[in-house]
Amino acid sequence: MNNDKAYVLRKALVIVTMILIFTTVGLFLISMNLKTITLDYYGDIKNIKTMSNTVDGFLLQNQINVDNNEKVEPNIDTKITDGMQIKINGNQELAKMNIDEIENEYNPVVAKIEEVIESIPFEEEKKNNSTMNRGTTKTVQEGVEGQKSTKYLVKYNKNQEVYRAKLSTEILSAAKNQIVEVGTKLNITASRSAVVKSVGEAQVDANFKKYNIKLPEEQQEFAYNLCKKYGIQYELFLAIMYKESGFNAGAVGGGNSYGLCQIHVSNFSSLRSKLGVSNFTDPYDNMTAGAYLLSNYFASARKVVSGNDAVEAYALNSYNMGEGVFFRNCYSKGILNRAYSNSVKSIRNSLIANGKI
Repeated sequence: MNNDKAYVLRKALVIVTMILIFTTVGLFLISMNLKTITLDYYGDIKNIKTMSNTVDGFLLQNQINVDNNEKVEPNIDTKITDGMQIKINGNQELAKMNIDEIENEYNPVVAKIEEVIESIPFEEEKKNNSTMNRGTTKTVQEGVEGQKSTKYLVKYNKNQEVYRAKLSTEILSAAKNQIVEVGTKLNITASRSAVVKSVGEAQVDANFKKYNIKLPEEQQEFAYNLCKKYGIQYELFLAIMYKESGFNAGAVGGGNSYGLCQIHVSNFSSLRSKLGVSNFTDPYDNMTAGAYLLSNYFASARKVVSGNDAVEAYALNSYNMGEGVFFRNCYSKGILNRAYSNSVKSIRNSLIANGKI
């Protein structure tokens, strides 16, 4: 048993000894074949150990690529000897590679998380106040801007931003709306007629639309309620006022017609009696008179013609000329549409399409 163990130990010792001998011989052979050369690469001189046998092998081993513009001394077929100098240079500056310059120019991409604080604008909230006159406003709560924080992942290369991505948004403080009370009460004196008062005190419904025209909003609201009262189209009535006066309440026509709707002086007495209006350059009295007259012309037109287009043309031309004159001089002769009615309808259609005139 002991003899077997001794045999195994002797055998292992022989193997280890052989490995050491081969390793020593291998290292000796390598050291004998290892050469130190001096590389002059465009003036950058370094000592490099190599086992290559030729200059070409050395260049391949060290991944040095040369092109036709570069010169290698000695030539690439030369056998390498210990202490040899290999020099590489060229005529073109583009061929030169300076490792130190490349390292200095290299700048890694830097990533940062940045926070941006932004303001949140407040909105204006309007509330009707029936105790305040139309055209007046009062701020009952000042608006306050809010703040929000937005975080971004930002990447820089050579201090230049090359990437940005939003990570999160947080409301730091909510905006506070500015609340403005808007007067809806029509400033009507005791001398105004009951019709004007009742129309002026009524609130417009949700279908009212404010147009971008030279007529104040409170007067547009009054006109809207007038049209509801007398059953006429709101936009058509606005088109008539634009056609007649260009929304100039003080306009005086050459034929003794006055105000927004150009009410002819011949109608003053009748309108005072029926409506109680007295000042035909006052926008509210004038619009009341104009809507009343237009509604009567529409009623007459429906007795004479049928179809919406024909009724509109008959009523508009009657408004412009007077029904009797229009009937005798135009309708009885087969003329229904005139330049006036066509123009008013065109203005109405443009107003509806564009929200303005």
